[in-house]
Amino acid sequence: MPGRKRGTAGVHDWEKAKAAVLEHRDTLAAFEDHASIYAWAKENGFATKSLFPKLKIELHKQLDVDYEAMREAAYALRREQIAAAAADGPLIEIYTAADGQGSFAVCGPDGAVVAYGSFHSDDRVFIEGDQTSADLSTAEFAVFIAGQAREELDVEAVRLRLHVLNHEVSADDPVLARAAMRARVDLSIEVSHSNAALEWTQEPGYKQWRETNLVTLVVTEEMATGGGQ
Repeated sequence: MPGRKRGTAGVHDWEKAKAAVLEHRDTLAAFEDHASIYAWAKENGFATKSLFPKLKIELHKQLDVDYEAMREAAYALRREQIAAAAADGPLIEIYTAADGQGSFAVCGPDGAVVAYGSFHSDDRVFIEGDQTSADLSTAEFAVFIAGQAREELDVEAVRLRLHVLNHEVSADDPVLARAAMRARVDLSIEVSHSNAALEWTQEPGYKQWRETNLVTLVVTEEMATGGGQ
């Protein structure tokens, strides 16, 4: 028979997912959002790397329930809500740069360094030697910092104008989109050829973001003209 052999565990997981959807079809079909489905999966032992993808496929096959589409719709609504809340809120401006060999830097609107140093060994995004992953990880960190500034400002949401050096770093990237939702940040990205953060990627030592008064990252529309250059 052509095709690859399937392991016993894999076959068992497929059968388990298929049977679960068949048995609980009324309950699963009644859920109106992806979060409810995931909560059910977690409660019933299906929220694992092996079982959950199979459960999603069986949901689609048997019940025409598209988990991924439901999740994307929920995320889109969430982004719209954050953008609306941030529309008249504070504007934060941050400049980032990174070295594919392992260093990063984040600067504020006046060019002053907010944080710099080396990537943690357990960084989930950075891949040593890969420039885009370094820039993406640093951008994610900048979104996190903007979220911390939002908490200090005690506002519902903020706008972040993030300056990067890599055109492959996009606000639509799933890593940044998820980070922005967690931080309640309405993110926009501008790409330039150079900024103050680039020099800090070559400096020895480090600085933690907690050493910075994050309120200094707030700018007016008139001020946001490239002070980090």
